[in-house]
Amino acid sequence: MMKKTEQNESAVSPVVGVMLMLVVTIIIAAVVSAFAGGLAGTKQATPQASIDVQILTGADNGMGGTTDKMTFTELSGDPIPTKDLAIVTYYVNKSGTVYQNKQTLTSPGSDINGYGDLSHLARVPVLNDMKLGYAGGNPAVDFGNYTWSTGEIMSTVDTAGTADLLAINDTASYGHGIRDPDFGAGSEVQVKIIHIPSGQVIFNKEVIVQ
Repeated sequence: MMKKTEQNESAVSPVVGVMLMLVVTIIIAAVVSAFAGGLAGTKQATPQASIDVQILTGADNGMGGTTDKMTFTELSGDPIPTKDLAIVTYYVNKSGTVYQNKQTLTSPGSDINGYGDLSHLARVPVLNDMKLGYAGGNPAVDFGNYTWSTGEIMSTVDTAGTADLLAINDTASYGHGIRDPDFGAGSEVQVKIIHIPSGQVIFNKEVIVQ
């Protein structure tokens, strides 16, 4: 006589339920992973660079006189489009007055060299590259329009450009100077260079004015 086999439905149901939960969990994990990967893929990589920044008073202006100048040198690293950079400066004088500025592609031009007309403005720091011509009415060397590479120097050119970049400018006239009487050798200026697409700081240092 054949024995009747009875299925235990109460034992099968939990197994099916567990398998369904596993499948759902795997699908959710795959979706989350794909979403996170997509976000990571759209965020630009942070450029790597070794940078030297100097602020000089009494620097040679090349015409037998002196001027105030700020220079940025990329010692080594990746080529960096300056349209992707923001230069942030922060200076506090002896009286506690705060001067701060954020220089970007959209910042106004400076009357470097004291030309005295709008056609010769330059957005500092300009690129010191004579192959592209002199700064002042030459957009090719204006900050935000060129790529900064190893060995290249960006400069504020003179006192007017330096005053504008540090926001300590006397704007009463073109070719203006530094209005803060405390600013000079020994002053401390916090300088940051930010890579805008990634949001990362690629340079951050307290620079002592020389």
